[in-house]
Amino acid sequence: TGPTKNNSMVAVSTGLLSNLNEQEVKAVLAHEMGHVYNGDMFTTTVLAGLMNTFVYFISRWVYRNLAERNQALAFGVYFFLQIVLSFLAMIPISWFSRRREFSADAFSAKVYGPDAMIAALQAIHRWVTRTQVEYGTQDALATMKISGKSNGFMHLFATHPPIEARVEALRRL
Repeated sequence: TGPTKNNSMVAVSTGLLSNLNEQEVKAVLAHEMGHVYNGDMFTTTVLAGLMNTFVYFISRWVYRNLAERNQALAFGVYFFLQIVLSFLAMIPISWFSRRREFSADAFSAKVYGPDAMIAALQAIHRWVTRTQVEYGTQDALATMKISGKSNGFMHLFATHPPIEARVEALRRL
């Protein structure tokens, strides 16, 4: 993470280090460096800021138009729009994030070859699956959003593509 290429940091969890071999860890680090190299954090932050600006101004415009007639209704609608539009604004942000994951995977593949990144993704998938079974929950590693597993409408909010799609894209390189 970081605002610029020269002011960024990549952190590694002990879970990653204990569940992946050295080559897989290197592939993951190259993937993360791909995000830094491509300026993904900055671009995503700008996109999120733009989306939030639209949410604010649309909600505010509706509030102003309603407030002249009914202040309480205007406030309720404003609050409702803030929640709904913020939720919907996550769709393009998440779509962009999924595209950047493919680019970061390709960056890693350029550095260490596609097989290393494929192996890392498969190891992460095994780790996620094992953790979900061990703890009996789908949410064990959900905060990492790495597996990209989501069903129905919720796939629109996944920040990472499904691992299977990422592996397939790497095989095509």
